[in-house]
Amino acid sequence: MDPDPDSDAIDVARRAVLATTAGVAAVGLSGCLGDDDSSEEQGDSSDQDGDPDVADEFVFAIEAQDDPADIERDWGPLAEWIESETGVPTSIDTVPDDGAAIGALATGQAHASYLSGGPSWVGWNEHGFETLAVEADEYGQPYYVAAAYTRSDTGIETMRDAEGVDSAHTGDLTGAGMLVPTAYLAEEGLVEFDKDDDVMAIREAVEAYFGDPVVGGGYVGALQALSEGQADIAFGRATTPEEYCGGDDAEEWCLEPDEYEIVEEFTRVPSHPVLASLEATDAEKELLEEALLALNDDPDGQEVLEDVFDVQELQEATSEEHLGPYGELISNLPGIEDHLIE
Repeated sequence: MDPDPDSDAIDVARRAVLATTAGVAAVGLSGCLGDDDSSEEQGDSSDQDGDPDVADEFVFAIEAQDDPADIERDWGPLAEWIESETGVPTSIDTVPDDGAAIGALATGQAHASYLSGGPSWVGWNEHGFETLAVEADEYGQPYYVAAAYTRSDTGIETMRDAEGVDSAHTGDLTGAGMLVPTAYLAEEGLVEFDKDDDVMAIREAVEAYFGDPVVGGGYVGALQALSEGQADIAFGRATTPEEYCGGDDAEEWCLEPDEYEIVEEFTRVPSHPVLASLEATDAEKELLEEALLALNDDPDGQEVLEDVFDVQELQEATSEEHLGPYGELISNLPGIEDHLIE
């Protein structure tokens, strides 16, 4: 189910995206796909095989820095791969943030973009962006499951039982650590938001529902707070206790694996997808999708997956199946679209 497009929160997000879009041209993006004004300089809009439905050049809009660990990420090998597979020259244009990438796709200034799950949902929900391919982990999963977990001695069996107890969150307004569980509470009617609330009301709801929230430290910080008794419920990935406390290198503060119990699995949080522009033709989307999926079957392609995407493989998926369940849940939160593209 798609969120109500008439809601105030989506109106705010739409204005934010449009405001960002207005400045996209200034950060180095090429002209709109199929722009008549550029036809004389570019010749006809056809690829090397003369297909009039394929542009002279593919443009990927990539955020300059997806997160602090990505500062040195080099997208050049991806452009080289796409060009070698499609025969169409390919360039990478960096944009300052997710909003600019969404704007570039919405206005046809780029053929495709690589975004995290939250902004991708905004792009699909607001503009109907199609998904070309999605990342998958070493287990072949294009998502992780956001969950609440507790110690086996707390007696907490449901989220209703967690009212008033101390909680541990990966960070302030983080996805699995705060946004997703609060969205679940709202869906279940355990917290409520007013029509005029903004994203700050999410934090206020957490402070009102739980006892003394411990916020910060990432997945391991939330798990440590739970393990050491600073909190009785923690939020993150369903696999977090196993990942950090299930092996021979477990931290000293870890409990035995069977001392952690899942309280609730909320939803699947989607991996990064590659999204297609609204202006991209069917022929262009087919070429790009085939080139992206071909990375899985070639040694050089595997290097691109490892060095550029830092994943095991890319998979086929539709926007609805990849982004829909997550979006349906977090749409319960006020101001969420605006927050996700910031």
